[in-house]
This record gives sequence, structure tokens and C-alpha cells, in this order.
Amino acid sequence: MAASASQLHLVLGSASVAGYPQGGGHWSWFLQYPAGLKALGHRVTWLEVLKAEADPARTQARVREFLERVQTLGLADDCIVAVIGGAGAGPEFYGAERRLPEVARDADLFWNLACGVRDPILSLFKRRVLIDVDPGHLQVGALACELEIDRHDAFLSVGARLGRPGCEVPTLGHRWSPFRPFVYLPDWHAAPDPGPDAPFTSATQWTWEVLNFGDRYVSTSKRTAYLRYLELPLRARRRFRLAANIGASDPAGDRALLESYGWELADPHQVATTPAAYQDFIRASRAEFLCPKPIYRELKTGWISDRSVSYLASGRPVLAEETGFSESIPAGRGLIAFRDLEEAAAGVAAIDADYARHSRAARELCEAYFDSRRCLSEMIEASFA
Repeated sequence: MAASASQLHLVLGSASVAGYPQGGGHWSWFLQYPAGLKALGHRVTWLEVLKAEADPARTQARVREFLERVQTLGLADDCIVAVIGGAGAGPEFYGAERRLPEVARDADLFWNLACGVRDPILSLFKRRVLIDVDPGHLQVGALACELEIDRHDAFLSVGARLGRPGCEVPTLGHRWSPFRPFVYLPDWHAAPDPGPDAPFTSATQWTWEVLNFGDRYVSTSKRTAYLRYLELPLRARRRFRLAANIGASDPAGDRALLESYGWELADPHQVATTPAAYQDFIRASRAEFLCPKPIYRELKTGWISDRSVSYLASGRPVLAEETGFSESIPAGRGLIAFRDLEEAAAGVAAIDADYARHSRAARELCEAYFDSRRCLSEMIEASFA
């Protein structure tokens, strides 16, 4: 019997959700996993790792805030919080009454998202699968830092081109099975056309980092990614709105620079602070303009964003800088790839010239390629390969 044909108990390991309560898009991304898996008939436990703060009272407040939020989502009975780095000798557990060792013994699969869970917790699970949502960044980072990658039994990556000719991501001696980002479609509906005056948008972290990779540096900076297309609003003669957490200090004067070229700016922690607000932000958009981390493009990872999939699910076309994703996902209608400023401007014009067709194609593409039913079933199969 195929692994995905029977009911399984999957434990989802994360270390990025509880510590980011204002990240509505990030919460939305993670919540697709339990929603989609439960719809397939599987049992799900959510194991969230939270690093202790210097003030124990602040840690307890963060735990309470997280558990109250998952209670409103109907997930409290399936959620365990592990606080690490506190005054105790080991992790402290909160949430579901079942003890973690019992959950680990019962689990068929442990999906460790982005190496968020490490030992001593990781080794409790009998079948450990690394879910890589940051291709290139994770593997290059692992060359310098111990991420316990080798402690896993199977390796899944949203980078569709890992291990293929031309992809420069180090495989670290493992075979990486590709998977596609996905949405639980019943929670996403194609929204009405917001009109030609609605902006092209995206939401992003405004980061600066680079990684040392052999004899060169590779950028993981979304700041670098978007500044490559600084002139696009003037070139395209239309509205662009970017929800970017530039911050109050703004040492390089990025806010003034972007606005001088016609970019409208918003704070994602105000306009997309919950999953519902995140959906509202997407629905108010004409389309998405996506600039990936330069490392995704330069190493030819084949990455495409879970955020972009949310736009597609909402009937919003996506204009995305090419990373190699068009080798496995058809681009041209609903999803348009570009490689430079000229192609980006042409893509904007194409979407605006035939918006109804691109909007329909966006939703159809999501249903065909990014439905959680199909994508999660394929991930389960790959987890046992």
C-alpha cells in the first residue's frame, strides 16, 4: 500500500512561528501544512521550538500568546511548545498534555522544517525528514554551521533544480527530492478584479545578508533583489506597493530612494499581521511582483515562493524573476517569468493588457500544480523513498 493511502501521524517541527506573531504571511504559510494534511485524513501534531528570552516572564508571555492563538485556530490540542535555552537543563514543554516521547514513538513521520528542531529532540523520532524551504541558503549555510542535516533520513526541497545540471547548490552528499509550495484551496478563493488602479505588490523582509560560498559571496538580501528593479514603477507607469520591514532607522535611506522612483511602501507588520489580513492584502493587489533572494537566481535553484502561490490561488497573476522554475511550471499566462528590467516592464504590460485572462489562468495554474492534496501526497511518498 502506498504510504499516502493510509492514515499517518505526522509531526511538524518548526522554530520560526511562535517567535514571529506579527508575521501573518509566515503563519499563513505554515498553516497550510496542518490544514492540508488533515484534509487528507492524516493526524498532525505541531511541535514548535521557542528560544527562551533573558527574562523568564517574557518567555512565559510568548508561550501563552502562542497557545492562545493556536486555540483560536482549533489546533491547541495538537500543539506542543518546546522552550530551549532556559534555566533548566533541557527543553521545557507546554501545550498538549501528551508527553513528547509518546508522540515521537507514535509518529510515522517527522517533518523538520528548515532544520528548526535539533537534538536532543530530533533523535526521538524514528523517521526524520528535512523540509528545505530556503534552497541554497540552507545548504551554503550548512557548509559553515552545524545544522544536523545528516541526522535526517530523507531530504525534500522546494528548490526544483537541486542536483540538476547548472544548479550550483551543494547537495551535501544527499539526494534532494523536489516539492512544490502549496495552498489548502478551500481556504483560498479567486477574488474579483480590484481594477486597473490597484497596485502590483509583494511583502518581504528587508534583509542585507551575504554568505561566503567558496571563492565568492552570494547574497540572500531581498533589499539587493528589489533595488535591481528600482526603476520599474517609472518604466511601467503604474502603481507598485511593497510591504517591506525597512524599519525606523533605515541607515541607507532606502525608504526615500524607493519613494523617489514611485514605489509605495507599507509595513507588513501592520498590513499583514494575521493570516486574514495577509489574504486581504493579496486580494487588494492587481498582481504580484516577485524578486527572489539573489542566491535563488544565481545558483539556479528553481525556487518559487509560497507567497506567489497564494496570489495565484486568489486569482492574482504573478510576475516573478526567473530562478529556473519555468522548467517545471508552465509560465506565460497567469505566471510570467522575467530576467531583467525590460522583461519585467513587458510582463507588467502583458498582464494589464489582458487581465481577465491572466487572472483566470493564475487560479487554474494553482489548482493544477499547487493544490495541497497533490503536493502533500507527493511529499509523503518522497519521505518514504
